[in-house]
Amino acid sequence: MTQKVCIERVEVRGAAPYLGMCVDTVGREMPVWSDNPQVVLDWLCDAWRCRYNQLRTRRMKWNRDRSELVPLGAVVDSRTDRQVREQCSWLASVPAMVLQSPNRIENTDWWAANKRRKTLKKQHRYPGMMPRFKSHKTDPMFVCWYNKGANAVFHRLNKHHGVVVISGQNSKEHSLPGQGCRYEIRIRVRLSQEIRPYTSIGVHPKAGYLVFVNDPLPIPRKRTGLETGIDRGCVHSLALSDGSFIDLPKNRLEKIDREIRRRQKAQSRRVRQSGLSAKEYVRGGHHSNRYMQEQKRISRLYRQAHNIIDDFQQQVSRRLVSKYDLIVLEDLNLTGMGRKAKPAPDPLHPGRFLPNGQAAKRGLNHALRSASMGGIRQKLEYKTKRAYASSLLLVNPAYTSQQCSQCGHTCRENRESQAVFHCTQCGLMLNADTNAAINILQRGHEVLISGMGEAGRGNTAPDVRGEHIAENAAVSKHEPTASH
Repeated sequence: MTQKVCIERVEVRGAAPYLGMCVDTVGREMPVWSDNPQVVLDWLCDAWRCRYNQLRTRRMKWNRDRSELVPLGAVVDSRTDRQVREQCSWLASVPAMVLQSPNRIENTDWWAANKRRKTLKKQHRYPGMMPRFKSHKTDPMFVCWYNKGANAVFHRLNKHHGVVVISGQNSKEHSLPGQGCRYEIRIRVRLSQEIRPYTSIGVHPKAGYLVFVNDPLPIPRKRTGLETGIDRGCVHSLALSDGSFIDLPKNRLEKIDREIRRRQKAQSRRVRQSGLSAKEYVRGGHHSNRYMQEQKRISRLYRQAHNIIDDFQQQVSRRLVSKYDLIVLEDLNLTGMGRKAKPAPDPLHPGRFLPNGQAAKRGLNHALRSASMGGIRQKLEYKTKRAYASSLLLVNPAYTSQQCSQCGHTCRENRESQAVFHCTQCGLMLNADTNAAINILQRGHEVLISGMGEAGRGNTAPDVRGEHIAENAAVSKHEPTASH
């Protein structure tokens, strides 16, 4: 669990931090000090990523024929923190709580990624690539341990503002005369709630936010006896079985999307005018400063859209968990839904292909990504675990949009259009998303009944692709625990 706050400004007080040695125009090595806040934050981000990658070189991977394990990096770096301080000048003055944090984080990232790959393989899904080194192109960040007040200490200034103080020191040989050796990096943040006890902080200077890592709190709620099925879609983000709809703020997102497309077209014009391919234009160093400025603005717009969707899903998931004892979702294969259409070779003209609907599929994939269906499931999963008397159930999504929720008749003709469901047998006319949500809730009841029935005979529940996400899945069996 984390608490994210916005960074307002950064100050460096005390001695100027020693950033390491650099080579001047003549070729001489010169020491560098700086009290510029932006330069100091970039130095900490680069130093943290460097130490992380040094530790990553110790990992092993299978070679191409899987006959033996070989190191992940070309050279294995087995140096300790003290040794890298002595041998790497840019790490000499990094705060101890910052330099020590990559040890645990790299280990956690590695084993979590390997466990995730094993799980995906068991599910016969693409496991992805092996964990790699952190690239400089990723979001620059660094982590500092709190360690019972040893560093990264938070001070509240007033109701809406606070400051996080990261302290460090230069060694005697790397200190400027008359300045001393200790320095402080004071990060002023804007608050929206009380900061709970935390174990570490994560600073993201480029994105402009800081994260406090702390223990999750249980969600206070009372048993309501309400249940709902939820159908996720592109037109309506969430359709509930009671007939209500919850939609993303599409006007704001569409405005951002139009601005992104406008700036991307401007970038494409510059690439065409250069006469080079996009890869040669960017990687070959032929790009202009204006092109890179546009790229930064596009990245900022993408981050803004992501923040809007994340905030919407956090609020909606909290309301759903607080209101309903049982939430039933479709177990959608979002990876398969977003795949490209298979190519259709032309049998009469080798080397050519017939139309396969990829143009329409591209628009659907864009809508699926914009809807961010996986995010709402992820947030409901961990919030139902933290809430008393609330559970999440996943059911098989097959034919929920074609089955009549009243008589059970299933055929393709029942779905007249995207929004209209008209049963050809009983004549039920209903919104198609609402009808699907009712079917999802009914399947959730069937899974619960079958599971309890099999449990009464001492057997496990049959595999119908229904899965209890929360440990307290049976609503009638909920009892408060000591953690609550």
